[in-house]
Amino acid sequence: MPATTVVPGLSQNSTYSQAVERAVVHKSAVSEVLPTGWRRTGEADFEVWAQWPRDHGYWRTRDGRQDPMLMVETARQILPLLSHAAYGMPHGHQLVWKTFSFETSAHFLRVTDRPAEITVRIAAAQGPKAGSRFRGAALEMVVEHEGEIVGTVSTVYTAHPAEIYRRLRGPSASPEEAMSRARAVPLPPALSPASAGRELAREVVLSPGLAGSGPWQLRVDTTSPWLFDHPVDHAPGMLLMEAARQGAHAAALPRETVLTGIDVTFIRYVELDKPCWIEIAAPVAEGCDTFRVSVSQDGQEALSGTVRVADAPDASAS
Repeated sequence: MPATTVVPGLSQNSTYSQAVERAVVHKSAVSEVLPTGWRRTGEADFEVWAQWPRDHGYWRTRDGRQDPMLMVETARQILPLLSHAAYGMPHGHQLVWKTFSFETSAHFLRVTDRPAEITVRIAAAQGPKAGSRFRGAALEMVVEHEGEIVGTVSTVYTAHPAEIYRRLRGPSASPEEAMSRARAVPLPPALSPASAGRELAREVVLSPGLAGSGPWQLRVDTTSPWLFDHPVDHAPGMLLMEAARQGAHAAALPRETVLTGIDVTFIRYVELDKPCWIEIAAPVAEGCDTFRVSVSQDGQEALSGTVRVADAPDASAS
């Protein structure tokens, strides 16, 4: 694929002066766009620049550090950005996650008196051959801030033209109809924010379920401007990973923990209007900080993997 293949209005640039066009990261709200520029550095190597706000409306923590899920959302936005800009994927294609993993430390990036300017170095594999249709890719990312590595990401995803995606999803393909069905289902009560590691009940995506504890039921609040930035036909991957994070936080109590990694495989779509269950298994050994996570719907597993946590560092620690 020639290095000059770009989406109109998305020329290569390396500044933090403004966000990229919202359509190329599949967002409706300009305020939710994180990447600010990109460039090709090799045949299958890229750099993407992003800016993280000091206080995001949803992806934030209570300990004065940036939320690692901002790194996850940045990686998610990079998928359509590179698909359009570097590989010439037409608008209207649907991206589908196959696997996603990231790793960082408990001493994640501190919030300072200015937004964090981030550089993501990317190595792509399984990209399209010259002249062939773009069908997805595998990306390895190294996330840096001021020359220091703050995390790594690995992900595999596929891309489908609209007509093929409609055949894959059948009667469930319409985002508007799916959102309408979801809104007709009463929202179950939220787990306490403290148990989920959140500040507000509206940020909690887990319900205590029938037993009052795990497995937890997924709360599909389609009014969330962050998790549901635009109409979708199934539960977003970011919602499912946030549910896994909150479940691991609850399972680790009374320890106060922070997220340090996720490694998941997406198996099937999660429908918005049917009960979905999040199960977190106890660590395999005492002192182990890795929890197994399973997301199921209609008795079938939709996501499986692990969530890693660590003891929350002292607020005064660097």
